[in-house]
Amino acid sequence: MRTDSLLEVAAVSRRGRVVTAEQTAASGFMPPLHAHAADEAIHLVEGRLTVFAGADVVTLEAGETFVVAERVAHTFRVGPSGARIVFSTFAASASRYDDFLRATGPVTVGPSGSAVWAGVEDARAAVAVAAAANVSVYGPPGTLPAGAETAARAA
Repeated sequence: MRTDSLLEVAAVSRRGRVVTAEQTAASGFMPPLHAHAADEAIHLVEGRLTVFAGADVVTLEAGETFVVAERVAHTFRVGPSGARIVFSTFAASASRYDDFLRATGPVTVGPSGSAVWAGVEDARAAVAVAAAANVSVYGPPGTLPAGAETAARAA
């Protein structure tokens, strides 16, 4: 995943600064299962995106937005034509949030065809960078929240 633009707004609250990042992601990309200390808005500019947040499974089309509540474990899967996504949240700094977005990108395709971290060092680095950005990582790329797994099977 590539950061196309990053903006840190001077507005400050007890949750930090408003940070917005625009990303381009390839088909099939999935970040690790994670949660932020503040709400995160996911706005899809181009493509198709399926968001797995808690028990919710939501497919976004271009122009749609989904807000993941603070501390809700979530991930997403990019559709077949790739995607351009804008993320907005509160963070201690834009650079730490951008570091998290970049650190969760180094994945390869595993034997099952799912994205996986290239190795244990990638996993450790992603978890450490996430912690510095006040993000908790709960599982590697491809891991779904327990509630979303149930919803996805029922659909």
